[in-house]
Amino acid sequence: MSGAGMGTPEMGGAGAAATDAGAAGTRVAGAEAADAGTMAARTSAIDPSLGGASVSHRPLGILAALPQELGDLLEAMRAEAGVRTITHGQRDYHLGTVHGAPCVVTLARVGKVAAAATVSALIHAFDVEAIVFTGVAGGVGAEVRVGDIVVADTLLQHDLDASPLFPRFEVPLLGVSHFSADAALAAQLAAACECFVAEEGAASAARFGTREPRVHRGLIISGDQFVASAAGVRALREALPNALAVEMEGAAIAQVCHEYGVPCAVVRTISDTADDHAPASFVSFLTEIAGTYSNAILTRFLQARISEG
Repeated sequence: MSGAGMGTPEMGGAGAAATDAGAAGTRVAGAEAADAGTMAARTSAIDPSLGGASVSHRPLGILAALPQELGDLLEAMRAEAGVRTITHGQRDYHLGTVHGAPCVVTLARVGKVAAAATVSALIHAFDVEAIVFTGVAGGVGAEVRVGDIVVADTLLQHDLDASPLFPRFEVPLLGVSHFSADAALAAQLAAACECFVAEEGAASAARFGTREPRVHRGLIISGDQFVASAAGVRALREALPNALAVEMEGAAIAQVCHEYGVPCAVVRTISDTADDHAPASFVSFLTEIAGTYSNAILTRFLQARISEG
């Protein structure tokens, strides 16, 4: 999500984004004794009819911060094979098939902690094969404009600074500042974006009054703040001159996936230029355009994954 100035209604009406610390502690305490049962529980959560048997096709985790950023993905899932919803950690996880691909679809909600909690659940409770995050972002790169698409090669937390104990931007004790997206998954997403631009870019630009979209690859930065001033953009450009887009979740997701060895990729549509006009531009783009882009990109991405086997 580009900013945090809006409420975040859950797709299935789940509650606030608080985590039950007591339940989490119980799970951690019993983890070593329950390793064998955990995988069976994961498998059963995805498909109870398998009764704990091994799964031939693990699902893909797809998430966004806000409902509008998912477009009509849930409706497509319902139309194709039905949806089963599991509430876990006060979030609704929607299990089904989209364009032939088994998926678990959910909302991360807004911010790094919320995103990290959600992706951890996708990994541990639903045993996803990989993670794809879609949504909107503010443009930071000089060549990035509203309506453009950015696919992350690397992600970084721009508000992380434990200096002088650790270098600025580096995650303490992990020794990493830039987290790489999975190369193959990012390439598939970028190809889907290029296909969308080639087939629908001109029509979308005419419909929404933007320039014809371009696809960018590079650094996406994340922080727990809505950047909405020219001064804020200048500061980010000075500190991180290679940054293309700024948002509030992606780098946290990339860190969790890095630590657990799960492939991830992040795609962002530019809703604003993170300056003084950002709040109005963000709201307008979110309600009018974001879903159209997400539908088009995810449809092509998922269809390509199935056709490639």
